Amino acid sequence: MSIDRIQSYMPPVKSIIPNSTEQVTPGQKQTMSFGEMMTKSLGEINALEADADKKIESLVAGKGEVSPHTAMLALEKADTAFQLMNQIRSKIIRVYEEIVRTQI
Repeated sequence: MSIDRIQSYMPPVKSIIPNSTEQVTPGQKQTMSFGEMMTKSLGEINALEADADKKIESLVAGKGEVSPHTAMLALEKADTAFQLMNQIRSKIIRVYEEIVRTQI
C-alpha cells in the first residue's frame, strides 16, 4: 500500500487553538498541516517566555508597573506551556520509534 493511498483516507489536521488574529466564521473550516500547527505552537510558547522575561526584568529593575503576582503568573504560564510542549515532543518521539521498529 502506498503512502498516497493512506493519505487520501486521512482528514486534514484542524487547529484546536484559535488564533486571535484569524477570524473564523461559523461553518467555515480552519485546517492547517501538522507542521504549521507545531510551528505556530512553538511561536506562541516563545512569546509566552519572552513576555515572562520582560515582566521579571521589570520587577527586578524596580519599575512599579509590574507586580510580583503578575510576574509569577506569566512565569508559571510559560512554564506550563513549555512542559506541555515537551510532553507532546516525547510522545511524538515514542510514536516515531514505534513506527521504526514495526516490521514490514
